[in-house]
Amino acid sequence: MSRPDYGASYYQNREAWPDFRMEVETILRLARLSPDSRVLEVGCGSGELLSRLERHAGLAAGVDLSTVGLGLARRYKKATVACARAEDLPFQDRSFDAIVGQHLIEHLPNPARALEEWRRVLRPSGTLVLVTPNAAYPDPAHFEDPTHVHIFTPAGLRSSLESEDFRVEQLFTLFPYMGSGRLARAASIRLAPIARRLPGLSGTGRSIVALAAATIVPSHQGLSRTSPTPLSPP
Repeated sequence: MSRPDYGASYYQNREAWPDFRMEVETILRLARLSPDSRVLEVGCGSGELLSRLERHAGLAAGVDLSTVGLGLARRYKKATVACARAEDLPFQDRSFDAIVGQHLIEHLPNPARALEEWRRVLRPSGTLVLVTPNAAYPDPAHFEDPTHVHIFTPAGLRSSLESEDFRVEQLFTLFPYMGSGRLARAASIRLAPIARRLPGLSGTGRSIVALAAATIVPSHQGLSRTSPTPLSPP
């Protein structure tokens, strides 16, 4: 398979997908934002989710490696965007109340390092919301992508989060398998709110959604970064 085109047209088309919009609404509901919240989106792409985050939080920031995506994200003047790796963030310790990542962690060569870094910049009990493809989905060809490094199962994602000192509060899937084709995909989107409550469908949807809280880690474990950076939130 050839490398997908992550150009401007890809981002614009993606923003119109109904499943993308449902994931955005799910993330916003779980992120527990308030007018005083500071939220970071890792892998912000074109900034569509970031634009929604900034409406619900006091400060919104996004990082990505795509120059095309960041160029589009800068349409949203209230949010801070920066070119940075998700595993090496240009922010001080405990800078954010919430971190969200929509279809990012599957692209990272070292998810454990990324989770460690996200916990570093989260405040104690801060919220992490992730959406990622589900390896248990019956039609994995649906999200084949040569830039995907690791596709998680729900159990595997839970284990990874807990190994990096996150407490998993919710973990479920969206978009149950209804067959292949456009009509089946549309049906899976309509049934998504119901399917997560049905034992036979709740773990095999196309996207995993995880809500986790950062636990308090003693400072002697060496996760602290004390030097300030120009991109640190005020």
